[in-house]
Amino acid sequence: MNEPAIRTEEQIISLSPDRETQVCRGWVLKRMEGQLLVYPLYYKFSDGDIPENICRCEEIGRQCGAGCVFRIVEHTNYHLSSILTDSGYGLEKCGVVGEWILTGDTGELRKEGKMQGELFLKSGNGGTEYVTAGEKVIGIKRQGLLFLLDGNLPDISMEDILRFSMANGIVRILADIPGREGLPEQYGRLGFRKAYLYRCYQKKKEEKSSRKEE
Repeated sequence: MNEPAIRTEEQIISLSPDRETQVCRGWVLKRMEGQLLVYPLYYKFSDGDIPENICRCEEIGRQCGAGCVFRIVEHTNYHLSSILTDSGYGLEKCGVVGEWILTGDTGELRKEGKMQGELFLKSGNGGTEYVTAGEKVIGIKRQGLLFLLDGNLPDISMEDILRFSMANGIVRILADIPGREGLPEQYGRLGFRKAYLYRCYQKKKEEKSSRKEE
């Protein structure tokens, strides 16, 4: 098992305490923007029991009117991807979680220039704060950790985000960067490292359409 990645996924899950969360035999289910995101972090059952647990998650999703999306971290759940494929799921997206930790070198950024963009902190629940650019929420902050929901930020400078982070007591950033197998150049240049790769699986369109027709 990829224990460091699992610990990081736990931290990401805990950053949204206001989202409905439940556990299904070791799999964490979180309602996110019309979808039921399934994090299969832990399980204590044989491969033969996995299709049954997939069905349980789907039933929970139907009850709350949301389709299931399974987020699988690399080097974990080796058989789940193929079982999901056999159950009518397809690869929806893959992405990289990048990590940045404040060091003496990155601290020089604060001295090199001023922020060009406008970033703000907005209070949330349970000690969580939201980082916004205008009306758009781009990240979730708790204590010294910032999680960027979508690492593709064409209108916001990563240098500005780092300066904002250092000015607001953030010492570690996690960035969810979809659609990439590797770390983008602008992240590597600023000291980010690739923490791990993940893949998301969702019911194929033809499967979802046939269910609607029924």
